[in-house]
Amino acid sequence: MDWKNDRQAARGRSVGRYDRSAAEEYDHFLGLGTLSAEMQSVLLADLQCVCTLPENADVLDVGAGTGAMCAALIELPVGAITALEPSPSMLERLKTKPKLKRVKPIVGSCDHDDDRALFADSSFDVITSRKVVSSLFDPLAAFRNWHHWLRAGGHVVIIDGLFGRDSYVGDWTDEVDVLPLSASQSMATIPYLLESVGFTIESVQMTHHWNQTARTPHYIVVATKAATQ
Repeated sequence: MDWKNDRQAARGRSVGRYDRSAAEEYDHFLGLGTLSAEMQSVLLADLQCVCTLPENADVLDVGAGTGAMCAALIELPVGAITALEPSPSMLERLKTKPKLKRVKPIVGSCDHDDDRALFADSSFDVITSRKVVSSLFDPLAAFRNWHHWLRAGGHVVIIDGLFGRDSYVGDWTDEVDVLPLSASQSMATIPYLLESVGFTIESVQMTHHWNQTARTPHYIVVATKAATQ
């Protein structure tokens, strides 16, 4: 395995997989690109068990895809919602949804030092991600960027799955050994990495409501940027 070259090649492959046709297929996959009203309710129930998002909060949804998490966030009394997504085709699907017309779409990634310039320091009150951290090229770079983009006292909310190697099929199997969190089976890994870049961990637990029907167990992590730095 050529570790360095394989890692560099992986950075652009994810975007390349989602052309217009693939983005449309993703968007129609229930539970991934689209959430039913019941799924949204279940997702919000798990979120509200561990965190109350501030009213009128400025929210950044990282790896927003076609807007599944944004559609859930719209149901909360938050303020502006920004959708950050590296695939233009995914965001084109998001922009077709009337419910998400107030969401601001931004084409871009978060897991490289160069991505930091996308947003100014202290731009958001909350940063969310759903099924994204497991596919980050460089999780530490991403978490450092999130810390920079958050206001003091702001929250990070991460929802992801306890994926194993057998969770990846087709050409996605190429990524298991180049994406650091692709097949993590421990709920301790993400909190450990968040703490290493300056976050304080508020909660780590399974998504009990979502896991009633999910094929892969999921968990939720809530972390805070200190009010004074």
